[in-house]
Amino acid sequence: MEIWVALWLKNLKSMTVPIVVKRKMKMKKLRLVVFDVDGTLIKVDSSWRFLHEKLGTWTKGKQYAELFFQGKITYKEWAQLDASLWKNQSLMNVRKIVNEISYVDGAQKSIWALKKHDVKVALLSAGLSLLSERIERELNIDYSLSNELVVKDGTLTGEVKINVSLDNKEKALNHILHRFGVRSNECCTVGDDESLIPLFKKVALGIAFNPCSEEVEKNADVVVKNEDLRYVLPHILR
Repeated sequence: MEIWVALWLKNLKSMTVPIVVKRKMKMKKLRLVVFDVDGTLIKVDSSWRFLHEKLGTWTKGKQYAELFFQGKITYKEWAQLDASLWKNQSLMNVRKIVNEISYVDGAQKSIWALKKHDVKVALLSAGLSLLSERIERELNIDYSLSNELVVKDGTLTGEVKINVSLDNKEKALNHILHRFGVRSNECCTVGDDESLIPLFKKVALGIAFNPCSEEVEKNADVVVKNEDLRYVLPHILR
């Protein structure tokens, strides 16, 4: 074990932090950790909303969000309506905005520690691929799956390719497990919202990191409420 990781884990055990272990289970050595992105690896709860606010389209975007949560449109329709508001935006400008988004504390070192222990890391997000691909590149993530804004000749077309929705993350997880040849009892998922609940139930270890609701807490194996992502490490690298 690297000296830095060993010292950090030892330090965590000696500190009092809001961590709740809901149930202990026997499991194989974890080979894969799948992270949610928005609100988990980054300090922004929604990369879609962040882009809306920066581009001045949130007023309309908020209306579309309300239609979805009222059950009046599907997730696919919602995403397509959102993307249509960004038609003719330059990819360079949108990428510049996405690059402004900051990581949560400890994100880089958490990924580094997992990689040092030969644990594969994947991103599964209903957010934007421009963000997840940036994280994949910067943090040496093994794989990412998210939604792609369609670009032609350096300009957004107003279309979107949906790979992950709020209600199909379990199917997307199966794709990731198959890609790495990993079983569900060798996998951990980390996230903060209700779309992670089916994943928590499926994998060996479900960690709710700063969960957004009591329902998320109730369905997680471990609940971590702290600004630093590194507090999830003792539960993964035990």
